[in-house]
Amino acid sequence: MENTFLPGTVRQRLADLMKYHKVSQTDIALKIGCGDSLLSRFLTGKTDKIGDENIIRIARVFNVSTDFLLGVTNVPDRKNYEIEELGLSAQAARNLYTGKVNTQVVNRLLESPRFAELTYTLEQYFNDTIASGFAAQNQLYATLANLTRSTVQTDAAKEAAKDISRLRTPAYQADLATIEAQFMAAVKEVKKEIGHDFTVQQALTKEAAERMFTELTKGQDMENPKVTPEQVTELIIDSVAGMDGVNQEALDKLSQALTAFMQTTLDQAATQEKDDEKPEQ
Repeated sequence: MENTFLPGTVRQRLADLMKYHKVSQTDIALKIGCGDSLLSRFLTGKTDKIGDENIIRIARVFNVSTDFLLGVTNVPDRKNYEIEELGLSAQAARNLYTGKVNTQVVNRLLESPRFAELTYTLEQYFNDTIASGFAAQNQLYATLANLTRSTVQTDAAKEAAKDISRLRTPAYQADLATIEAQFMAAVKEVKKEIGHDFTVQQALTKEAAERMFTELTKGQDMENPKVTPEQVTELIIDSVAGMDGVNQEALDKLSQALTAFMQTTLDQAATQEKDDEKPEQ
């Protein structure tokens, strides 16, 4: 329920919910197991006593939180559910609770209508609903091919049998193709909703590059600054050396590779520049 209600008492909340869901007082009384007369007296203000148990039952009927009924919040959506209500296994709930899976990603996917459709396709895949049909179809093609090959002893019959055999389809091919398409569509839609913020990354990269250049050229003639590959490599390596989990041996190899790469690039540029300066014969 994606709505926000105005502040109100339990009585007002119940009246609003009945109006929103278009249900009668009698229906609610039957569903929560209380007398129609008690509910009528409560709704008309003749009594303020409805009982904690009835409030819990009303919350369950309308699938809202008791905090919403009591006026603590104006958003009706429940935030606390029993594992059984959600249909989760104990292990699945444990994975969510302990952070073994990314809950933000799970939330995004569960909120996606396309992902909801995908779960039904996955159910059919796990239950062999569609695959069983293809398996039966493949068996039919195999039988027809065998009959054609054994009944008519001609080259044309053999070719026809081969053509029939080629009609067979891997039982799970259609399932997997549909699942892949639906999953990628769901992921792309979620990504589109989230968007991106490359401008922040670009600004940070630019800022880091400017700091590095300032450090490299400190005390030099800014019209003709001299920066060596070793200096650039040292700054880059220093910027990541303090990070957790960095392997020093791998860092040393990276340092050597970066220096060699930049030196080779500079040498090639110098050679090309000399070649460009040579007069044409």
